[in-house]
Parts: sequence; structure tokens; C-alpha cells
Amino acid sequence: METKTPLLQTVLKWPLPQVRAWLDGLSIGEPVGGENFNWDGFAFTAAARAREERSVPWAHIALLVYGVLAGRSAGGDTHSIMLSAMSLRAWMIRELGAQEGDAVLEPEVIFDWFQELASIPIEEAARIVSLQDWSLIPTALLLRLRYIKSALNTLVLISETGLVQKHPELNDWFQLRSRLP
Repeated sequence: METKTPLLQTVLKWPLPQVRAWLDGLSIGEPVGGENFNWDGFAFTAAARAREERSVPWAHIALLVYGVLAGRSAGGDTHSIMLSAMSLRAWMIRELGAQEGDAVLEPEVIFDWFQELASIPIEEAARIVSLQDWSLIPTALLLRLRYIKSALNTLVLISETGLVQKHPELNDWFQLRSRLP
């Protein structure tokens, strides 16, 4: 009896142009050829390959898939997927340098993501984390603060790209970061 190689393993062995052509004919996140496909695993592996090979094209593929998956997910899954995408971006920027306007190496994309998450004014965030009894803070608010911290942890990786000079308000957030949940 012949064993069938899973499609994910097969696709990841293809050269980059073949992977791109294959993706062009698909709806990311949907079954492939009538069978379920591990899109999360594909995005993760493409991101790992981008890091290993220091490859912007592989990062672009991973970010494309992460973006579609995040748009299809809800709540915490969306944040987790976007955190993976932004962590990849930050790693690529730190390793290869920031490039304004580049689909992968543009630091403003990460800053914009942070801005979406930082829907709480910094003064309010500082007041909340200074409370003695965090058990009185609603869980949803603690989660929002945690999302802000995860975005700050990603931003700090690229803080030397001139992003902080362009957005000095980040300095106050960076100082608050260690106190966030």
C-alpha cells in the first residue's frame, strides 16, 4: 500500500515561484482540492523558512496567508495570528533593515497595528496597572492591556529603526510596558 504525502509537505518542497503560482489559484483558508489544508501550518512554516533563508519573498507569502487567516478568525485567534505576522515583520526588519514602502520591511505597519490595539489612552492604562487589586479589573480590559504589551514587545525589536524618533509617544508606552499584564 502506497502512502500519500500530505499536500502541505509537498507544497513546502516546491520552489518559491511554484508556490506563488499555486497560491494564485486558491482561496486562502479554504479547502484545497476538496480536502482540508493546514493553512496555519503553512503560514508558520513559510515564516520559519523566511527567517532561516532571510527571504523577503517567503516572508511575503507567510504574511499574505497570516493576513487572510486573521481576517477570517475571531477574537483571540485574530490577535494570535497578527502577533505571528508582526513578529515575523519585526524579525525581518531587524535582520535586513527597514525599507519605507516595502510590503514586508515597512516598520509603520507594525506601529499602525499597535495603534489599533492601544485604544486605551496611556494615562488610563497607567492608572489601571497602578491599582492594588487587579482582580477588580474586568478580564476583557486586562486582555486589551495584554494585547498592547505584546504589540510593544514586538515594537521594541525595531525601536532602533527611527520609529521612536518618528513616534515619540512610544517612549511612554515602552516605560509602562513592564507593568502591563
